[in-house]
Amino acid sequence: MFFTGVVSLFCGLMLVTGAFGFIGSHLVERLLEKGEDVVAVGIAPPREDNTGYLLKNRGLGRLHIVKEDVGSVQSVKSLFRSYQPSVVFHLAAIASHRLSKQDPYMYLHNNYNTVLAVLEAARATEPSPKVVFTSSSSVYGDNSPPLKEDMEPRPKGPYALSKLMGEQLCMLYSQEHGLECPIIRYFNVVGERCRGNIVFRIFAERILRGEFLEVAGRHVGSVFKPAERDFTYVADAVEGTILVGEKAGGCEVFNIGFGRPVSVMQVAELMLKGFGKNLPIINRELLPHESLVSYCDNTKAREKLGWKPRVDIGEMVARFVIWVKDGGLTV
Repeated sequence: MFFTGVVSLFCGLMLVTGAFGFIGSHLVERLLEKGEDVVAVGIAPPREDNTGYLLKNRGLGRLHIVKEDVGSVQSVKSLFRSYQPSVVFHLAAIASHRLSKQDPYMYLHNNYNTVLAVLEAARATEPSPKVVFTSSSSVYGDNSPPLKEDMEPRPKGPYALSKLMGEQLCMLYSQEHGLECPIIRYFNVVGERCRGNIVFRIFAERILRGEFLEVAGRHVGSVFKPAERDFTYVADAVEGTILVGEKAGGCEVFNIGFGRPVSVMQVAELMLKGFGKNLPIINRELLPHESLVSYCDNTKAREKLGWKPRVDIGEMVARFVIWVKDGGLTV
């Protein structure tokens, strides 16, 4: 829904990197709905480019589209000089904890350099914008859930390490240069437009092809235990992201996740039911760096930001199935 007559909650223009990807495109839409002027920056792979959705938005007159990589500090400085954003939501990244093992250089090089370019450009801009950095629950590694912001990070794998390095850059620029760069740790964000490496889309595409589903997990003794994840609906994650932009300061860290574990087996069963299909489900071993159970303690976000998740797993799957049936995977 588009809300008219809404007074902007921010002072100045918003800039979103990774704006044409999964979460980024939803964030841009919600900011436009709130009456903000938004600069959408990024380059997405063709299969995951959501520019078309943004071009249909009723707030298009307040949207500036910039198809540009943010890995160059000079390019980002030029963007900041041109638009003078008050808040930058930095979502641009190559994202996959599982797949990053196959190409560590690409994940580490890209994800580190983009956040470094954004922070350095913010430091060199007067006045400096607030930079909201979107990190990942993967930085917690093998800590025991519920995962809390004050736990020592234990990244396992290149993607998780790239996100922790980004967090450390934020802390450095906050301490040394006084930048406001709060950090979000997302937990298993799912929903319409999700990337091809996210389990919702993997399951849906296999169901449409009539193929069996693979549920990841681990044998504990002689028993196979499906992985459990803290699935969080994209609209809820976006609301949390905006609240961090509005209310968080310094280099505060916030978990944005539903706050409960859900079995991937349950997701597979709900997805099959939603599509009205009966296909085999087989077990697959998790990779060594993948946790069996992961979910957050979101108390800090609830208490400090006034945020709470609203859409639980059954409704998440139902909305995703409707989107797919309406042709979402072919857009």
